[in-house]
Order: sequence, then C-alpha cells, then structure tokens
Amino acid sequence: MLFNKRSIHISVGILKYYDFDGELQKVFDASYSRIPPINWKSWLDISSREEYELFALKISGLSSIDNLFERIKVEKTDSRLVSIDVKSFSDSYNGSHPLYLCHTSGTSGVQLSDLKWFHMSKEVVRNRWAPGMQAIFQVSGLDSSSSVVVFVPSRIKSDGMSIFEGKKLIKLYSSEFSQRLMLSLIKPLSYLLYEYKDANSLQTIARLLSMEKISVVSAPASTVLGWADLMRLRQGLKKSQYIVSDNEDPELSELMGLIESLGFDTATIEIQRRLSDLMSEATLVFSISSITEREWSIIRDFMKWEKGAERFTNLYVGSEIGPFAANIHKDVPELSSNERMCVFPLTLPVIERRGKLDLITRSEYRIGRLLVSYMNCRDPIINVDTGDVIMIESQEGLPMIAGEVLRAEFRLKSKLMIPPEVRAPKEYNVFVGDYFDLEGLEIVNPRRLLLCLAKRFNFDKRSSMVLRKGLDDRSWSMFLPITQGNKHSNISKIWKKLPLCPGGDSIMFAIERGSLQLGTLDQNPVKTQIPRTELLKRVRKGELPKGVLKRWPLYVVVPLTISEPKL
Repeated sequence: MLFNKRSIHISVGILKYYDFDGELQKVFDASYSRIPPINWKSWLDISSREEYELFALKISGLSSIDNLFERIKVEKTDSRLVSIDVKSFSDSYNGSHPLYLCHTSGTSGVQLSDLKWFHMSKEVVRNRWAPGMQAIFQVSGLDSSSSVVVFVPSRIKSDGMSIFEGKKLIKLYSSEFSQRLMLSLIKPLSYLLYEYKDANSLQTIARLLSMEKISVVSAPASTVLGWADLMRLRQGLKKSQYIVSDNEDPELSELMGLIESLGFDTATIEIQRRLSDLMSEATLVFSISSITEREWSIIRDFMKWEKGAERFTNLYVGSEIGPFAANIHKDVPELSSNERMCVFPLTLPVIERRGKLDLITRSEYRIGRLLVSYMNCRDPIINVDTGDVIMIESQEGLPMIAGEVLRAEFRLKSKLMIPPEVRAPKEYNVFVGDYFDLEGLEIVNPRRLLLCLAKRFNFDKRSSMVLRKGLDDRSWSMFLPITQGNKHSNISKIWKKLPLCPGGDSIMFAIERGSLQLGTLDQNPVKTQIPRTELLKRVRKGELPKGVLKRWPLYVVVPLTISEPKL
C-alpha cells in the first residue's frame, strides 16, 4: 500500500513549512533528528597526507582491515554489487527501523526496473550521509534560526512511503533522501520543499514569496535559471494560472490579486524582482559541473552577485558513496577558491588511471576515475567504482579536487536516431560521458569544446558531437553540427579555431597524426527515438527516471563487437 503524498502547509508567525510530502518528513525526523552533530570544522585542521589517511581509516571503519593498502591496489567493486534487489531485500528485512531505500537517476537511459537501489542503513546514514550533509549546509549558513528552500526531482511511480507486509518502506531518489535528512539534522526555522516540476508554478512561487530569513536555496542550476530567466518564469506562471483552484490559500490569493491589478506580463516582472530580493542574501547549494559562463551571468544578475563574490556551495554527492566533497573551506583565506572542493574523510578514496590504483593522497596522476572504500556493517567494500572522474588540486592535508566532476564514459542503453551521413555501423553501441581516454586521444569535458565552437560558428549549443569508430578499425571520424545556415563554415575554418577552444589541441593533434577525421552535419547528429517533450512528460509522471533527459555533449559510436570504445 503506497501512501498518497500529502502536502503540508503550516504557518505560525513567521514559521512556515511547505512540503509536498510532509508526512514523510515526520518519519525522517523520528528516524534521524537525534543523530548527534559532528565537529566537521576539525577536518580543515588536517595538515598532512598521513593525518588525512588516519582520519579516513578511522571514520570509514577500515582501520582494522588487514592488508588494506595491498588490497586497494588490486581490487575493484562494481557498484551494482553493492546495490540490492528491492523485493528480496524487503522480504528478508526484519529490523524495527523503517526500511530506507534509495535509487540512482538512471542516466544511461534505462527503464525503471533497471535502476540501482541502495539500502540506507543506520550505520551508512550515521557514518557517511549525516556528517557530510551537516557540513555542506552548515558551511552554507543554515541553522535553526534561518530558513531553507529545497527542490528535488519528480518521483518515480514507486517512490514515497508505503507499508510492505507490515513494515514501513521508504523509496526515494538519493537526492531527496539527502535533503530530507538535512532537514532532520539541522531543524531550520522553516522550509519549503517541492519537486523541480513545480518550481515555477503560481502556488509554489506564492508560498516561496511568503517566507522570511532564507539563508540557503538548494536547487539545481536549471531551477534557479527558471526564476532568473524572465521568459521561463513567465511560461511557468502562465501554464499554472489555469490549474489553480485553492482559493483558501492566502499567499496565492495575494499573488493572483497582483496579476489582476498589474496584468500578467508586468506582474511577472514584479514577481521576478521580489524573488531576486528574497534570495539575494541566500547561499545557493548546487553542483557547478554543467553551468556555462552565460548561465553564470544570468544567475549573478538574479542573485545580485558581483563576479568573484558569488555565494554558493558546490558539492559532490554520489548515490553509491554519499556526500563526498564540497567547498567547505570558505573561511580559510589560503584556500579561498570557491570552485575547488575539499574531500571529506568519510571514506578512503582511490584514483584509477590507466590500470594503476593509488590513494588520492598518493596518486602520481592529477586526473582519474574515482574509487571509494568503506565498511558496510561488518564487511569492507573495496574500491567501489563511482563511474566519475575527478581532478586533484591538492594532496597535502585535506585533499582538494576541482569543482567539476566528470562522468566517465559508459554505454547508453536508450535508442537513438543517427543521421545516415555519419555512416554508423549496421549494429553499434553508443558510449557517452564527460571524459574519454581513447588511448592516444584523451577528451576531457567535451562540453567546453562544443560550447566554444558553437559560439564561434553560431550553432545550437544544445547540439552534440559524434565520434564514430572508423570502418577500418584504425581511425575515428568526428562530426560537428554546423547548423543555422552556417554551411559556409568549412573544415579548414573549424580546424584553425580548434586550438582556441578547451580540449581542441588534442583533437587537432589526432587529426594531424591521421587517427581522426573531421566532418560536419547540417543537423544535430543525435536524437532520441522518443521525442524529448514526450520523455519530459513521462519523467514528470514518474514513468521514467530523470536521467533519460540528460543531453550529452559527445556520443561515441562503435561497432557492436566492441565492448569498450578503445582505439
């Protein structure tokens, strides 16, 4: 039996609680509000590699494991091996604590049945998730005397709280789990928590504008841009104007009165101004990995930030590993860069590069795949593959990594339409990601290359590039979407601009040595078989995971016989 989501709206003085599933938050509070706080600021006093390693060994529970340092150099664990089968795990669970299960976002384009699920045991939450979420939000300025605004993904159909054979079962995206855990730990003065899809609705905006003392806004950059971009805000308000029915909501009545007196377009401008004023003193909590400079500019204007004086907390939280890193060093002048993140000593991190595995504090490489070790109850989990690539900025003391976390290449399961001009193999696999190491050709964050070329040649930045394995198995062909009447932008012109763009040097070098050819298309080279508008509807209905909406900057097409896109 799945409980219906029940929105709670409580107002006492300035205390306001707006929650699309307030009953679930009560269960979280009962489970987690008594977890004692930790002194995470002591992490910033770690002064050497050895001290960090001792902290990580102790907190992760690995200090008693024999031959650990030998094992981490040779062992790896697929993340699916630490996931669970929901039905069999639920059948065998006999604990008195509610059963909390979290799932990933499904970026490979999978069906709901293929999502990975993880058990959030008391030990996992107390040892990894709670300390990390406390650090992230307290450094952002949230405490029991201030308020927070939170937006989470649209749930899949099975998400929420239910009773399974007499046991309380809670299933959520790990992102919603972490936010609700944060509310239980910090107990803010008031909060608003809704799904992404409702961020621009009249009802949500009305309630948001009624709040006070907002110190933190935790939402994806796309949600903030939905308020900062006047056209997107107007579209959201307009769409929801005709489905509003709660005439007893005083905040909504006030907003509807504003629209009636000013007219819709003028009222939208006024609403945006009020939102900007309301949030101008708040800190934004989001990942900066996918934000372009143009989007940064829009956000700065909306938040009233001067360039270089932005107030945000960049974070990296993984479903398999929990909160891993954030820029918690804001008050340490010598570590002042907001775009670098401190690695929490909650797990033992390892970097893998070209077959070599070393502790993050000892690796000779500055970029590589992240593997993480920790104790899971009584069992050591050695080198769980996160599927992400990080760049090391500092190894002394508390390790620091670059603000951008890259997704390592992986096979895409969803079906695509690729133009015949690409001459894809009859049967093929498609790999996507933000990082590819194709032996002699390393491609790091191809989104930057795509955006740079799009700006110089005026094609749609939402387009993608395709890298196709040559029919002779010895070369690659890269296709760029030179659209919007730019057919006169020939290959030689593009070639000359490559060194001016991030990552363009490696592409140019591959061309010069004959292992890569460059081609152009007059359309976006990749389209999903199901139209994006239909995918969006199905995600909002909970029929598909949100990951199917991910647009990748580079798609690598190889014959079906090739399991990995290697040269």
